[in-house]
Amino acid sequence: MNQKVLNISLPKERALWQLKKFKFLENVVEEIESFLKNDENFLLLNIYQRLISDYLIKAALNSEKIELGLIDLNQEDYFLKNITKPVTFVINLSKDSLNEKSEIFLFNLFNDCLESNKKIIFSSSDFINNLNIKLPDLESRLKTVLPCEILNPTDQEKMDLISFEMNQRGLEIKEKELNYIFTHHSRDLDSLLNLANKLDQISYEQKKSISINLIKRII
Repeated sequence: MNQKVLNISLPKERALWQLKKFKFLENVVEEIESFLKNDENFLLLNIYQRLISDYLIKAALNSEKIELGLIDLNQEDYFLKNITKPVTFVINLSKDSLNEKSEIFLFNLFNDCLESNKKIIFSSSDFINNLNIKLPDLESRLKTVLPCEILNPTDQEKMDLISFEMNQRGLEIKEKELNYIFTHHSRDLDSLLNLANKLDQISYEQKKSISINLIKRII
């Protein structure tokens, strides 16, 4: 299967270790790093914001030496024969993506990974009990995997992350611009990361530094 591109702009040099500086990401990054080294076959990440899930997974795809695969349950072009990498991310495990086909696929995936000693990292925006899984054997298998939850970031951590993203793109955002964003823009992290991408794009296109006037044009 061709490697899919996650819907977030992330420089190639981004690595998981860089994200450990943010308290709300530290635990989940350490869980991923530990999982890649231990003997466990399955890891479940409960991440409620899609962009943060993409953010972490793309950082892992960019930075780990081991070959990582990606299966998106929303794409419906997944087959067991495509699971060829030692570690595969299975993203968008949700009520919307679960149906007879996907549940049978996931059930067979569990068995195949145990037999071939492959690793799977599931990313879900909800708890297993809330997914309304129809296949009892699949539900029981998923419930054996202890979930790792991402912590909610503070406003300061969000500001630090946005500053980090701007710096990674060769841009500087000052405290007054950050304060303006957090006063006049949605504070959820998905929206903030989308804003960072827009600021990067318009700053590049117009060859301008980040200012309050530039921010006003976007928000």
